This record gives sequence, C-alpha cells and structure tokens, in this order.
Amino acid sequence: MTKFKLLNLLPVFMIGFVPILGTAQESPAYQVKRINKHICIDGRLDETEWSTADSINFRHHYFVVNPGDRQKTQFKMLWDEANLYLAYKCSDQYLTAKEKNRDGATFLDDCAEIFLVPIKGNQDIHFCFEINLYKTINDIVYLNKFVDGNDIVIKGFNCDYQAAVSYIGTLNDNSDRDMGWAMEVAIPFKNFNRLLEQYAIANGTQWSFMALRQNRDELNSERRSISSSFPIYEIEKDVHQPQYFGIMEFVE
Repeated sequence: MTKFKLLNLLPVFMIGFVPILGTAQESPAYQVKRINKHICIDGRLDETEWSTADSINFRHHYFVVNPGDRQKTQFKMLWDEANLYLAYKCSDQYLTAKEKNRDGATFLDDCAEIFLVPIKGNQDIHFCFEINLYKTINDIVYLNKFVDGNDIVIKGFNCDYQAAVSYIGTLNDNSDRDMGWAMEVAIPFKNFNRLLEQYAIANGTQWSFMALRQNRDELNSERRSISSSFPIYEIEKDVHQPQYFGIMEFVE
C-alpha cells in the first residue's frame, strides 16, 4: 500500500494535566481554553493554539494482551464561540480500520472517542462521538438505565462535525511497523441545540466527559485494547459509565 508521510506530524505535547484516580468529583477539572480563531481541521495539529492547550496522557489501559497494546495517547481540547475542538496524538504499530458506514462499529477499529455531558455530574444521558481512521463516525445519544435498569442507545443523533486524520505508516498492512496517527475534530455547539440555550457556555462552565482511544491491530480480528483519560473501574461491563467521567471547565 502507499506510504503516507506528513511533515511536522505529531508535535510533542507538554503535560499540563494529570488525572487523579477516582470519580469525576475527585478529579481536577481539565481546563478547556478559549481561542480567538477557528482551528483548521487538517489532522496536522500544528497550530500555535494547540501548544497552549493542556494535555492528558491516557494512563489507563484495558484488555491488554500483548506489550504493544499499551500504546501512548495524548489528548487536548480547545473551544471558540462555535466549536469544541479535539486533538488526539497516538502511537500505533499497526494502523487498522474497516468501518466506512455511519453509525457502524467504528469502536472496533483504531478509533478516537469522546463522551460528553453538557450538564456537569448528570449520569442519565451522554453524547458519544466515535471516529475511526476513515473519519467514519458513530454518533449516538446514550441513556443510562432508561428502561427497567437497562441502557438505551439512540442512533438517530447524526450530528454535524469535522474530522481529519494524518498518519505515518500503511493502513491495514501488518507487513511493516507503523509509527502512529493524529486526529483533529471540531464538534459544533449547535449540535446540542436548545440544551445550551438553557445552560449556556461561559467562563467557568463545567461539563462531564470521558476521552478514550480504541486500538485494533488486526483487520480480521475484533480484538482490541482500550485506553482512557480517567479510570473506568467496571470496564468489563462497558465504557459508558458516567459515574467515572471527569470534569472539563471552559475558561477564557
């Protein structure tokens, strides 16, 4: 397959935030800094603004079988009047993706994920954005314990978003070793509609969130490992456990 190369790929992030083990209430708030211009969504992460953003290293790993399952991931967020911006920088020996259909199983691929609760501490509902290396999104609304204690997934969310991916290596070719990938995402606040009319974003506004990364190394196997921004203490159930989400605070 064709080798993809990108100049100035994957700048080294300074560590500005280290989560503390525990629930959202025990973790310090991640500060999402406001910027004065739109980020160009090209997957390069080379804007000066990204160098000012705090960074989270994903230190929590699950379903680790091979040493290569503990891949490094760094995550950042910024915001402006229109968008929440996300940046993922991921080491990866084998770049792997399969899903090309919206609302499909992107979570079985190399995939960046974020779960957002626009009202701090709410554990009933969260918005999920899961994007693989093809920029295919699985965007859902997740309702916890909605009917008889069972969770419900709403697939009709279909949000507006922008995503771009850059990588060094060969996609879906394990005959060589790859170096990694980066993803840049813009999620317009208009996706949350009238919710933000009642709970407007301003300096000091806090949301709950969980950022994750799925790591898949073999195209013909659904086995993958997971890493996250905050610990998920009951990972054997699933990753949709808002009681373990952290706190993000919008700052000017």
